[in-house]
Amino acid sequence: MVQYKIVDNYDDAKQCDNLLTELIMSERKYDSNIKETFVVNNYYTEIYNKENNVLICSLSGDEIVGFIYGFLKEQAGELLYENVGLIDALYVKDNYRRHGIATNLINEFYKWCDLKNIKYVEIGSFVDNKDAYNLYKKLGFEVFSYRMRRNNCI
Repeated sequence: MVQYKIVDNYDDAKQCDNLLTELIMSERKYDSNIKETFVVNNYYTEIYNKENNVLICSLSGDEIVGFIYGFLKEQAGELLYENVGLIDALYVKDNYRRHGIATNLINEFYKWCDLKNIKYVEIGSFVDNKDAYNLYKKLGFEVFSYRMRRNNCI
């Protein structure tokens, strides 16, 4: 049985750093500019316990098999009516996919958003990542902006 918890210690954050490396390597098929030698070092270990960030992991026994990382992106105030959260990274190991873990991780993130009075949640993915797009669409996300890139500047 898979369980979910907010990461509250260095060792779990380090395991999530390792999974972030796996996530980034899996995205190389969508972006050839990602180096095959890149390794995440001390990203989540440095930020997992900051107030407006949340790192949530899914556990199968003692093994972290997935995670979601998000934060308060924009705070309501002079410009915005409501707080906006951003899901910055979501990853589930290959052999644990299609079991509802990603959906449950997103739902756990929503719970954190409720505590932070976040009304809008944003998430991004590569255009060709149809699995991610279909999951997000199923969960009620809608396209509301585009981010574009040009291959050269000359």
